[in-house]
Amino acid sequence: MKKGKEFIFPENVDKDYGIWKDYTLKDFGYGILTLLIGLIFIAIPPYGFILVLVKIVIVVLAMTVVMAILTVRPIASRKNIKVRDNLRLKQKYTHSQKLYYLKPKKRDEPNEIEKY
Repeated sequence: MKKGKEFIFPENVDKDYGIWKDYTLKDFGYGILTLLIGLIFIAIPPYGFILVLVKIVIVVLAMTVVMAILTVRPIASRKNIKVRDNLRLKQKYTHSQKLYYLKPKKRDEPNEIEKY
């Protein structure tokens, strides 16, 4: 029996426009935005040597975290699933309404009221 037309999409298909080594235009936007915020953070006074050094370390850590989130894939065999997509899916699931099924009543057993 024929089911109808069957569509098969390969695993590596992604809707984003890839620019360089699995990074998309959106990923570069996140990286540049983080870098700009970091440079603004460094430009804010005070300008003591140790304080500027601490600010640079904080900016480097922030850039590392952002690049790690953009680079790491939670499922190694699926290259088109990213960490932020996975986290967004989990958050959406936790905030969605759940459906719980109640145990059906048996017809032969008396109710709580009828027992007494």
